[in-house]
Amino acid sequence: MRKILPFALFLCFCLIHCLNKSEFRFPVDLVLELKHARSKIKIAKDPLPYHWKKNPGRQSGLPLSRKWENTQITFNTNKDIFLNHSLDALFFPPGQEYQFTIPKGRYQFSSLMGLLGEKEFQSSVSGKLKLYSGSEPILVWDFTGTPKEQWQKKTESITLDGDLRLLWESKDSYLFVGEPLLYPSDWSESFSNMKKPKSVILIVIDSARKDFFGAYGFKHSVTPVMDELAKESVFFENPFANGNWTKPSMMSFFHSEYSSNLGLGNSWFSTKPYQRKVYYGKKRDNLAKTFRDAGYFTQTIMNNVFFLDYTTVGLDLGFHNSFQVGMDIVDTEVLTNEAISFVTEKKDIPYFLHFNLNTPHASYSPPQEDMLAVRKIVPDSEFYRFESPVQRYLGEMHYTDREIGRLVNKLKELGTYDETMIIVTGDHGELFSPEHDYSYHFIMQTRFGHGETHYDEEINVPYFIKLPKSLADNLVNKQNKSLFSEDKNSMPNRYPKIKHYSAENQLENKVSDSQFNSPRIEKTQIRISGQSSLLSLAPTILGFLDLRPNHATYQGVDYATCILKSDPCPVETYIYTEGRMSESVRTETYKYIRRYPGFTTVRRTSSGEPHTMAEELYDLKNDPKELHNLSLEKAGETLLQIARVDFRRENFLKRNGIRIWIPPCEEAICHDFLSMNVQGSVYDWEAPESVQIQSGSAKSVLVAKESQKRNGPTGSKKTNESKLQNLDQSEEIILKTVNPELGAYFQFTRNGKTIPVRFGKYGLEYQRSMTNLEDLIVSERQPDGLFQSPLPWVYNDGAFSGSGETEVQKEMGKEVKKILETWGYIHE
Repeated sequence: MRKILPFALFLCFCLIHCLNKSEFRFPVDLVLELKHARSKIKIAKDPLPYHWKKNPGRQSGLPLSRKWENTQITFNTNKDIFLNHSLDALFFPPGQEYQFTIPKGRYQFSSLMGLLGEKEFQSSVSGKLKLYSGSEPILVWDFTGTPKEQWQKKTESITLDGDLRLLWESKDSYLFVGEPLLYPSDWSESFSNMKKPKSVILIVIDSARKDFFGAYGFKHSVTPVMDELAKESVFFENPFANGNWTKPSMMSFFHSEYSSNLGLGNSWFSTKPYQRKVYYGKKRDNLAKTFRDAGYFTQTIMNNVFFLDYTTVGLDLGFHNSFQVGMDIVDTEVLTNEAISFVTEKKDIPYFLHFNLNTPHASYSPPQEDMLAVRKIVPDSEFYRFESPVQRYLGEMHYTDREIGRLVNKLKELGTYDETMIIVTGDHGELFSPEHDYSYHFIMQTRFGHGETHYDEEINVPYFIKLPKSLADNLVNKQNKSLFSEDKNSMPNRYPKIKHYSAENQLENKVSDSQFNSPRIEKTQIRISGQSSLLSLAPTILGFLDLRPNHATYQGVDYATCILKSDPCPVETYIYTEGRMSESVRTETYKYIRRYPGFTTVRRTSSGEPHTMAEELYDLKNDPKELHNLSLEKAGETLLQIARVDFRRENFLKRNGIRIWIPPCEEAICHDFLSMNVQGSVYDWEAPESVQIQSGSAKSVLVAKESQKRNGPTGSKKTNESKLQNLDQSEEIILKTVNPELGAYFQFTRNGKTIPVRFGKYGLEYQRSMTNLEDLIVSERQPDGLFQSPLPWVYNDGAFSGSGETEVQKEMGKEVKKILETWGYIHE
């Protein structure tokens, strides 16, 4: 009866919520419920412009007239380590009041609260936050004497009678109520009885190469904690990142979509206004948002500005809480300590933790104790084969593993390890091989880095998922045993079974059975053979937990489905990876690398002789180390054509297309020439074989075409039949752009004579070249009369960014075109 009662109460709460038009979640997340709440003061503009670490909230779905009522607010709480602590918060200017409709019941109200002054250098802040249910006050928090720009934890049990009203009384202080959550008093037990894992931890190791893990075949395990985790995990044998540096890679696996398809691009750190408009302008699913919607507390602990909206680099993915340390070297221990505090504090509620360590990223500065430990593990004959930066990289890997071991040990101490899902991966690898040292090096100015090439060493990463014990046991008992690794000679068993022990014990080389954190048990490993990509990470994690939204935007493979059903898993035939103005496609047989037009010049050293390398091609069966580029050799012609066809057919990236209509030739012979400069940079093009295209730079294209007039039927007048005969000589060229910027410069000549060009949805004519065409050129649909036009016509199809034209606007556009025709701007 005791077990049934909490579950019954949980179902009752769910029923109440389903009947309520607001569709409350548990816990009740006041930020997500804000759009259903009444606010006394509607905040459309930023009332505190001096505080640059503040942005309009992206998660509450508020209209523009209220958008500043929810902010991702960041306090710089420790300037020595650049600690920026961001919370998704309710914003209270003086006198602000919010009223929510909440089901009756007893709740645990939990929040972090912080204040700012009306003026930047205001010496003190103060005020009272009053909570009401009905007409009676139920709680008052007095913030008199509170230091500004500091988060304070507030937790209290409250009883609600169907509503909650929060009133902020202050003369000159502004309150931020971060991560405001209402947990029903028995909700934790109810959630546990639903047999959902209590927690999910995604561990991302910056610059982690797969081949330096014992679990992936490194002879001397410098990562014993993670190697042990791998033995009881869903283990991906050959996983690849979808970006060769942090921003495109992490954005892609959090969203299960390529970074450029999210609107973010891949070329540089900054996130430009038009990119943010594309990203925020479309409905996006991501791991943080999905877990938050399912009732998990979402936290990121990191050294990674790409998840902070205020930086003009990052974006707000919807975490309740973002803890970001910007100081390298000292950050790892600080982040681990915070993660240990977090899992301890949240042990009784379900959470999703993104734990991102910046080691072993350059500058490769491991603690001395870890270098000494590596010297104990790796024999001198092996150690001194590595160059000095790689030796230090090994020390960083050991240090990273030791810190992760501290977190794992805390989970075991808390008794939450068994039912915690733990995912380990890397955002990209690191370039070490001297044979691959040709890139431009405009970031690191050294070979030892990433983001410049697409070789496996830079994109081949670790990836494995330790399932909750209850789920793993169920798979062992009920599913096909062939899924599980029992081969003693398999890769994870080529090295001795590693015990968990501290760096100090490793240094002393004294290990005894008493130092085990838990009794020895045989691990169960599910191996996924063949190549896979991190695009699968989000749908697979959510698939195991049965949390994937019904209408998810996730594009990757859900490996959970095949594992749970004991079916053969899907094959990822093509793995696409983005880089800075470059991209690659990997199959099991070849690697094809392509650079964008205008970005084909690379260097052998940072100051070496430039040379052009537009493409690279490697036969992975005969050349797995990617040392022999076949793209310029006759022996590689057939494979190169296959790779090019595969690349264009798969069409990995969505791009805006500047479409160019060249009308049929009406003279005996026509020499057409078009010069074009586009603001969004050239990505690729589609054109008939009769059209010649050259690109001399990132933004310029030259188009040439020669054609002859076709003889139509006899007679003095042209007939429809003759027009149709000439129509097949007309050409449409699609010029794909890197960015959705609209501005362009054109000049079209036919037989040496400059003729007018029609632009955009209305077909306005210009005799001479134009610049800054912007909105004039965009059209999300084919303009009326395009293929009947006797003049060239150019427009941007908005295929990716979109113009957002409604049906009413389309009809109005037709009327506008008629008016423009009567005014003489358009000549048919």
